[in-house]
Amino acid sequence: MKINRLVALLAGLTLSMTAAAQTTTQKYFGYFAGDTVNTLTSPPSDIGFNEMKDHSNLYAIMAWPGDTSPSGKAVTQSQVLEKLAAAKAAHVHAIVPAYPFVFQATRASNGEITCWNNDPSAAASWASLSQAMVDQGYLIPGDPVHSTVVAVYIVDEPNGPTCLNDVNGQANPAFVNGMNAVRQDPRTSALPIASILSGKGFDKFFAGMKMLDWVGFDEYGDDDGKWSRTFAALKQYAPGKKYIVVPGATQGCDQVDLDPTARFFNAIENDPDVTWLAPFVWFSGLDGTTSCKGVRDLPATRAAYTAEGLKIRALQCNSSPGDAAFCRGSAGVTAAINLLLQ
Repeated sequence: MKINRLVALLAGLTLSMTAAAQTTTQKYFGYFAGDTVNTLTSPPSDIGFNEMKDHSNLYAIMAWPGDTSPSGKAVTQSQVLEKLAAAKAAHVHAIVPAYPFVFQATRASNGEITCWNNDPSAAASWASLSQAMVDQGYLIPGDPVHSTVVAVYIVDEPNGPTCLNDVNGQANPAFVNGMNAVRQDPRTSALPIASILSGKGFDKFFAGMKMLDWVGFDEYGDDDGKWSRTFAALKQYAPGKKYIVVPGATQGCDQVDLDPTARFFNAIENDPDVTWLAPFVWFSGLDGTTSCKGVRDLPATRAAYTAEGLKIRALQCNSSPGDAAFCRGSAGVTAAINLLLQ
């Protein structure tokens, strides 16, 4: 009798999960590079996620050791899995980086990446991570509601000076190879692939941007009119996508401004095609500049983003039974099954 009840319960759970997977949230809030070390703490530490997890529903995992050798990829994989464990424990979805696994990096003498190059081992390296994410329960293929991992960040600013611009009107072969590593992997084939472009140089990346599922741009310090024109151009060049909006959210930093929030809040709340509000950044000390403060150390800005993040997280957590269960965790389901087996 108990076995029959268990079978019925599991069948009901399966139907619920299938329905929930079809209604997964399309609105996310999460600071870009949410796992970057805060250099103004003593000692410097990766404390950001613990500080922001209450008002986030997307943990942007993007920090990595910078080594694309086989041993470097193994270290990066371990670090990504560790951060996914934190996201799962906090009932927060995550976007994971592809670039350490699907490209080879060329660096200048100062360590700055000058080119992302084709990586013949991209598919195998990505498969190692994707299988590990499945094995450890962070990725449930076909079920984004209950999966911690809901998207892949292929690479940052591929239309910048990183050797991934279009070639003769076609998407760059190295970019295609990296994209294919993710998209042709059956474990990640259904995940949206995202990238944030430089606001300058869309014309160099027309073919490449069409391959993306989520696409945005970073152009800090623009007034509302100029930002709106750039956003309209992006939509024209890459129609039918989900879009990322990226406010500058620092003060006293080089090349990044403290942008007004209204246009970004309006976009995530009222534009059905905007999927991710990704403020840059939470942490302070960008590029080692001690006077540079991120959202965590700007009280008024922190209050504004916290309130908006809480609204977006609540929208997700209340959008379906599956989303509600993800936000609560699976303890209730586990307990019910254990009770029936006793």
